[in-house]
Amino acid sequence: MNIDLTGKTAFVTGGSKGIGKAIAETLADCGANGGVMARGKEELEAVVAALNSKDGGRALALQGDVSSYEQVSEAIRRTAQQFGGLHLAVNNAGIAGKSGLLHETGPENWRRTMGINLDGVGFAMMTEIEEMLKVGGGSIVNIASVEAHTILKEFPAYVASKHALIGLTKGAAADYAEHGIRINSVSPGVIRTPLTMAEGQKEVTDRLAARIPQGRLGESEEIACTVAFILSDLSGYTTGADLVVDGGFLLSE
Repeated sequence: MNIDLTGKTAFVTGGSKGIGKAIAETLADCGANGGVMARGKEELEAVVAALNSKDGGRALALQGDVSSYEQVSEAIRRTAQQFGGLHLAVNNAGIAGKSGLLHETGPENWRRTMGINLDGVGFAMMTEIEEMLKVGGGSIVNIASVEAHTILKEFPAYVASKHALIGLTKGAAADYAEHGIRINSVSPGVIRTPLTMAEGQKEVTDRLAARIPQGRLGESEEIACTVAFILSDLSGYTTGADLVVDGGFLLSE
C-alpha cells in the first residue's frame, strides 16, 4: 500500500534538519509539492535544493521564525500561491529550551519556548486553516512529544508547551471536522536528531534512551513515515488523535 500525495501541496515548519527535514523529504517522495520553512538560511536552502534536484522545482524555501505570526502567515500564503492551494501541513518547529528549575530558567526562556512550540503552531494553524477552507479541506499534523504524556524533569516550559499542544490539536480538530479539515498530532519518543545529539543535550538523550524497551533511539525517517500516513487519505477517519511513536518509552514509566 503506497502513500500517494501527487497533486497535493504541503507546508512544513522546522524543515531544515532532523525530523522536519525527513518529513519534507518523505512528502516529496510521496509526490507532494511543498513549502519548507526554517530559521537557518543555509541549511534550509541546501535541503530545498536537494529536493528540487530530484523533483524539478516542486519545493519552496521560506526563511522565517514561526513565533512571528506575520512571518509564518506570509510563508504559508506564498506556498499556497506558488502551488495553487494548501492541502497538507506539518507544524514541526520546536525547541527544548534551557534546562533547570522554573525559577532559574526565567521569563525569557519561558517566552521563547512557548513562542516557538505553542504560539508558532497556533499562528501557523490560523493561516493553514484559512487556506485549506479555500480548497475544501485538508490535513494537519502537529509534532508533539512523549513529554506531552509525562514529564521531563527540569524542562518545565518544554513540558508545558507540549501538553498544551495536545489540547490545541484536539480542540481545533473538533471545531473543523465538519469543514473537512483533519487535525492530529504525533508524539515522537527519543529520536536521533541534531537537537538531541547536540553538546549539552546528549547527556539527557542518553539518560532517556536507557529507558526505551526497544533498546535504541528512533530515527527521523520513522517519524516522517508516520506523519505521511496520517496526512494521507489512508487515515481519512482519524482526527483529534495523538499517535505516540516512541519504541515503548512510555511503557517504562
